[in-house]
Amino acid sequence: MEKKKKIAMSIAGSDPSSGAGLQADLKTFTALGIHGITAITCITVQNTQRVRKIYKLPIEIVEDQIDVLLEDMQPDAVKTGMLYDEEIVQCVAKKIRQYKMKTVVDPVMVATSGCNLSSGNVVDTVKKEILPNAFMLTPNIHEASILTGERVETIDNAKKTCKKLFEMGPKYVLIKGGHLEGKYAQDVLFNGESFTVFSLPRIPDKKAHGSGCTLSALITGYLALGKSPVDAVGGAKHVLWSMINEGYKPGMGSDVLNYSLDIPINMPSSFPTNEHFNVWLELKTSVDKLVSFLSKEYIPEVGMNIGYALPDARKIGDICAINGRIVKTQDKAVRCGSLVFGASKHVASIIIAAMKFDPGFRCAMNLRYSKKNIEKCKKAGFKISSFDRMHEPKKAKSTVEWGISQAIRQLGSIPDIIYDVGGTGKEPMIRILGKNPKDVVNKVHALSKKL
Repeated sequence: MEKKKKIAMSIAGSDPSSGAGLQADLKTFTALGIHGITAITCITVQNTQRVRKIYKLPIEIVEDQIDVLLEDMQPDAVKTGMLYDEEIVQCVAKKIRQYKMKTVVDPVMVATSGCNLSSGNVVDTVKKEILPNAFMLTPNIHEASILTGERVETIDNAKKTCKKLFEMGPKYVLIKGGHLEGKYAQDVLFNGESFTVFSLPRIPDKKAHGSGCTLSALITGYLALGKSPVDAVGGAKHVLWSMINEGYKPGMGSDVLNYSLDIPINMPSSFPTNEHFNVWLELKTSVDKLVSFLSKEYIPEVGMNIGYALPDARKIGDICAINGRIVKTQDKAVRCGSLVFGASKHVASIIIAAMKFDPGFRCAMNLRYSKKNIEKCKKAGFKISSFDRMHEPKKAKSTVEWGISQAIRQLGSIPDIIYDVGGTGKEPMIRILGKNPKDVVNKVHALSKKL
């Protein structure tokens, strides 16, 4: 039987630049593997620099869109974005109650460009009609201030304001702290009893159009997939960070997010700790550099992989690697697969064996073996050791782990290069070891010049 796709709905304004609004929501839902549906409230005339005009749709059209969709399918979660005026707010609030929607309310009031996206007495109407039936409210600090009259300038301010917003009816309140000062972008989630603070390094020189819309859409998508609110927010924040980091400028104004890059969408929920995120980010940055210069002749027939371990790694799940391989195409190297913890038993075995001798050596990758390549390794000044599969004890649990340990003992220290000449059904292989991905990729770069 075909597995039924989850459905998420966006009730929002249209952004023709596709940086925010329902266009951004649809791209977000697609990235999560969810079927997205939409009800348009307004048509904006805008680009990445400014909003020129806003055209409100007739109320009967807004209402008819929601009704015709809900008579045919049942969304697992719904996000509201730009509602614009009191009349639309009242209409959407009525439908939320009628269809008992699990709703993430993003109270869109001002665009990234600074242009106003609401009119009339919207604030009081949202507080009265929408918030009492919201599952989660996701204002930024400016919107939170408008809704409560409180200034939000610190995490303590944000927590105090969360409590005020919670009293207005939503089951969860998330204040998006991207505009707070500090090295880290911190968001605060409140469930009525306790706070959870989500923190990631701020990305300099990025004014990302639609980042607030997309964070709320990611949360909506994860809720539709069955994640808990904490996991939904955690996963959404990490994915959004990647989208912002890899953003680009289609026009002369703000950056837009990159929805097409390889981001950790399929992580269980989010990175369990900031250390997991830092490991992933270091590895991703180095892999991108590696693929940019790597010649296909250096890639083994089985493909190439690279892994990077947490500082206290003990098992495969503590090591991030490519869930796939770097493979050779007709004219270049291509990474196939995302970066995931627990993705490669082979690379994990190399790293775990090395870390038993020196915990500082947390990264390894494989390279195509040839006698010529070994000679080039020697000329590059690398420390080299090897092992022979023929000497592997019958009781060894892992050929690779045994072989790496054997090669290290033989040399008396951890080498740059460990190789073996293969065996029955086993391709000969060179392994490059280092303290981190940058270290390993720099060795490959130096070696590629020799090669």
